[in-house]
Amino acid sequence: MTEEKQKNPLIRFFNDKRSLFESLQEMSFERGEKKLIDILNSENEMLNYPIPAFVPFFLLWLFILLFPLMLILDQGFFSSGNVDVRNTLSFYVPLLLTLCIFQVNQKFLVPGCIFKKHYLSYFILNLVLVMVALVVREVVFFLFDRTPSDSWGYFVSSYCFSAVKGHFTLWTALSFVFFIGFICIICVAYHVMLRQIIRAFIKREQKRSALQYELDFLKSQLSPHFLFNTLNNISALIRIDAKKAESSMEKLSKLLRVMLYQTSDQYITLQEDVDILQKYAALERLRFDEGFDFQFETQLEDPERKIDPLLVMPLVENAIKHCVNPQGGSFVHISIVQKGDDFEFRSENSNFPRKSQSKSSGLGLVMFEKRLTLLYEGRYEYTTSVKDGVYTSCLKLKLRS
Repeated sequence: MTEEKQKNPLIRFFNDKRSLFESLQEMSFERGEKKLIDILNSENEMLNYPIPAFVPFFLLWLFILLFPLMLILDQGFFSSGNVDVRNTLSFYVPLLLTLCIFQVNQKFLVPGCIFKKHYLSYFILNLVLVMVALVVREVVFFLFDRTPSDSWGYFVSSYCFSAVKGHFTLWTALSFVFFIGFICIICVAYHVMLRQIIRAFIKREQKRSALQYELDFLKSQLSPHFLFNTLNNISALIRIDAKKAESSMEKLSKLLRVMLYQTSDQYITLQEDVDILQKYAALERLRFDEGFDFQFETQLEDPERKIDPLLVMPLVENAIKHCVNPQGGSFVHISIVQKGDDFEFRSENSNFPRKSQSKSSGLGLVMFEKRLTLLYEGRYEYTTSVKDGVYTSCLKLKLRS
């Protein structure tokens, strides 16, 4: 069965173009989201007025019904008053009946028969609708053509489905059946595509919700992890230099205050993120002597570009944590460069890694790599290396537009 499907050129074509269709579908979803955001952000008072859901559909159907009238009745008809009512009826009666059958198919028959695989019922019910529509058409024309002497018995015996006054031919019935069949095909295709779009959108939102939940969880874990390590460092500093420990606590309280208000947002500016990193580095430097070689360089083409908060904080923390050389010569060199959509973080530090003392060791880097995968999948490059006692980490990624 699978081989037969693969041999089918139509199925093979859609399988080959699947990624293209998925990207086009995602682009349409994104455009729709932007339009919704613009509507929600609009200050137009008219958009804030409650409107029943049926009103737009009513206006649409009103346009469908009135637009052909503009083509049928030109200015000459209105000026002379010579309006051919019968010809107008011959156009509008089939149109209205077709619209009614379309609505019945759309609301009831396609969902209730096609998607439940009751194909015979669907065919029979549409035949019934065609017969009812043809009878209604005959009744309308009979009411328009009848004379005082014409009775309903005459309608049944002689008028209905006959060419007595040229209102019905075999072509009339065939063309009506053809167009109703075409309408049924459109209804089925419309529902299939609509269900597929809704299904794809719901799956997309479920995936995004799960992604956002995991990102929020990782983000909530990051601050306690950073705070735990910093308090441990201050606790160790108290025994060595109480004044430095006191200064560290003051800097920590200021840093936490900044982090509390800035990192709660989904995105912050590059400048805000760099400021937090520099404050954290200044806090950590209090643990070192004056011989500690620390450099923090930034080149931001657009400091207002957005980035996810504290994304590279674990790299800064890791560089400072594992640079300590008891014999001196400890150093950390950090650079952050942004040009257009390109963002690059690079750190070099003296390599003296601590031995793991607990299961929580390395948690920051684990969360860092998870966030990278979730936020920038396919748009980043992260490498680390150790050479001649120097540990180097480099992160390159494409910022969001």
